[in-house]
Amino acid sequence: MTNLTRTACTACGSTETRLSRWRSHDERVSNPGLHPFRCGQCGHRFLARAGAPAGRRKWPMVVAGAAALLVLAIVGATLFVVAGDEHAMDDAAQIAAVAPNLEAARNGDPEAQFRLARAALLDPERSKEATREAIEWLQRAAEAGHTGAMIHLGKLYKSGIGTPQNYDLAVRWLGDAARAGSAEGMVEFGRLHRSGVGVKQDAVQAYVWFNRAAAALNMEGVQERDSIAIKLAPEDLKRAQALSLQDEAPQQAEGSARAQRAASILPANTQP
Repeated sequence: MTNLTRTACTACGSTETRLSRWRSHDERVSNPGLHPFRCGQCGHRFLARAGAPAGRRKWPMVVAGAAALLVLAIVGATLFVVAGDEHAMDDAAQIAAVAPNLEAARNGDPEAQFRLARAALLDPERSKEATREAIEWLQRAAEAGHTGAMIHLGKLYKSGIGTPQNYDLAVRWLGDAARAGSAEGMVEFGRLHRSGVGVKQDAVQAYVWFNRAAAALNMEGVQERDSIAIKLAPEDLKRAQALSLQDEAPQQAEGSARAQRAASILPANTQP
């Protein structure tokens, strides 16, 4: 099987060209309908519309069936990755929305920055450069108060996938999301305390954050809270329940303040 295409090189005219990789996510979304190619004769890299693949076309139905199975596998894997994410969107819808999001993101819209970053991270063909750009968009959105971006950044720093592992930054961003009122952020922050990742292991604090997430109708919070409750001594459980209520009002006020700060930095033409 060959990777050769019938797309002619723009430099030497040879059809001995192969599909190349995108250099960045911006390059990809800025060139709709095009694809990068590399010439096997002169080494020239260029963008063009994909031509028909070279070589024999035997068994077209078999090829079509294999392609369909591949698409189903990719879609299934994507759904598995984003399942349970309160900010998850349909992969195809995200990719279709990339172009308008790019302009809004450059204008400072945190939601557009978050959507652009997610679309890049869901792209199976993304390069290291595209991953780095996605993390930069997440950073901008998180600093503007977007809790979804805070959670994604925190998870990335916790796992060390796509960026160097950094527990301090995981604690920072997941803690900010939790204190801003995100139920998902509360669950993730509670898990850090339960396992002692980046913070002192503390079952009482873990219960506090799980309990707050459960109060916000997050079912993972309910399960995590009830799981840890049976391991606490009666006096520790009583203290954890009291602490769950202690900072609730300040926490809600901080979440409201963050939302106001995020809205205030949007360009005038993006304000509702």
